[in-house]
Amino acid sequence: MGSVPVPVANVPRIDVSPLFGDDKEKKLEVARAIDAASRDTGFFYAVNHGVDLPWLSRETNKFHMSITDEEKWQLAIRAYNKEHESQIRAGYYLPIPGKKAVESFCYLNPSFSPDHPRIKEPTPMHEVNVWPDEAKHPGFRAFAEKYYWDVFGLSSAVLRGYALALGRDEDFFTRHFRRDTTLSSVVLIRYPYLDPYPEPAIKTADDGTKLSFEWHEDVSLITVLYQSDVQNLQVKTPQGWQDIQADDTGFLINCGSYMAHITDDYYPAPIHRVKWVNEERQSLPFFVNLGWEDTIQPWDPATAKDGAKDAAKDKPAISYGEYLQGGLRGLINKNGQT
Repeated sequence: MGSVPVPVANVPRIDVSPLFGDDKEKKLEVARAIDAASRDTGFFYAVNHGVDLPWLSRETNKFHMSITDEEKWQLAIRAYNKEHESQIRAGYYLPIPGKKAVESFCYLNPSFSPDHPRIKEPTPMHEVNVWPDEAKHPGFRAFAEKYYWDVFGLSSAVLRGYALALGRDEDFFTRHFRRDTTLSSVVLIRYPYLDPYPEPAIKTADDGTKLSFEWHEDVSLITVLYQSDVQNLQVKTPQGWQDIQADDTGFLINCGSYMAHITDDYYPAPIHRVKWVNEERQSLPFFVNLGWEDTIQPWDPATAKDGAKDAAKDKPAISYGEYLQGGLRGLINKNGQT
């Protein structure tokens, strides 16, 4: 007997272009679609987003295919290269031959220069980005920084949609999402094709599904993901695990656990996992994070009536910096170093 087919999750395609304009009714229409998706599987594809995705994929592939093992070591985060004490988040996350296949390059806010106040203090979670040699990778830094601000702009628009969906003013989230303070990160993840594929790099779920990354909630306000057209993600629903169809023309968007916290789980952070697929592919998330001191008081949108925004009971306000530190530490402790 063959294996039982996995159901396909309901992940709508939402035209987000009105969120860049001034037509309030069209914005509210988008907001209603975001609301429905957020309270269903928790995922939707943003289309008509204005970002050049073929360029993003092409430039990322060029980088992944040209960087050498020595360069990866020179850029490695502290978890891999103990000499790089200041690189907790930003830098290269190495593959380990025979044990770990996935590899990635993470970079943070390009505004975090050596003279940035948070760098000078210094403040946790803030780092100056490290970059490969420009002579060996001409244009890569310019590409990466341009993409950061492109996806930052898209995320700002989407956050306006989330705010309207929750019955808040349009700037409810974006007033905390600022170019000079955001702790958002871009991660350029490569899942390689390998023959043979190292068995220790393949995890097996309780239901027997082979995985590259085990179940988790995202540590973010929201996550804005570009990925190759290779099906790999699954979301946990009341009916069980369901496949999320791949679509390399849109951004896959979902709420992270900070959104779940501040909305009293009205918009939950969907539990999802990455299936093992031995195929060359990209996964390029932008983890939308607020600034270090930004704090949003939790409330319950389900019970807010006539404009009253009641505070959620038993939900303390948490600064974003405290949330991010604890969340990332917890994710590594649960699923291991990526």
